[in-house]
Amino acid sequence: MSSRVETEKVATWFVYVAVINTILSLLYVTVFLLPDTIGNGNIPPKGDLFSLSTAVATFPGTWLLIAFLIHVSVGILGMVGWAGTYYISSRVMNKKTTNKLLARGHLVVTALGVYVTTTFFALAGFIGGRAMLPDTACVVLVDQCMGAGMAIVQTLITFTVIPTGAGMGLALTGTAIGIINILVTLRQEQ
Repeated sequence: MSSRVETEKVATWFVYVAVINTILSLLYVTVFLLPDTIGNGNIPPKGDLFSLSTAVATFPGTWLLIAFLIHVSVGILGMVGWAGTYYISSRVMNKKTTNKLLARGHLVVTALGVYVTTTFFALAGFIGGRAMLPDTACVVLVDQCMGAGMAIVQTLITFTVIPTGAGMGLALTGTAIGIINILVTLRQEQ
């Protein structure tokens, strides 16, 4: 097995991940736009299924919106940027191969960091935002609307803090691996 891989192939890997992340971003958009038609019979609906029109507008529901923005900026635009970097190093700098282990590590660790970070940010926003809503805002019996105060909400979302930080660390580590790989690739003799 070769320790080298074509640089343009690595660019293609990053494009594929950007496309997958674009599809995954539709989950966020669906949650934001999904109307509530379960049981309340109000037209227009009293709120959306997750009452996000209210929950996202206040802390900690805003973390759901922040998770979406991070997913778009790092998970989609960042991956496209890395694809462009690898493509340019191949076409413009004439560096046709790169280190396979570093390239795979860069892709996997960065993507994993994005997924962990945005998942736990979104969980904090969803759980916390829902808990702060008054119980009259929810229509489904399993909803967690309880009009909770800040202290209760902070307790509910505490479990998301360390995984979010770990995800950020993974994303930064993946980015560092990518920078190292590009520098090594640009210094190599073809």
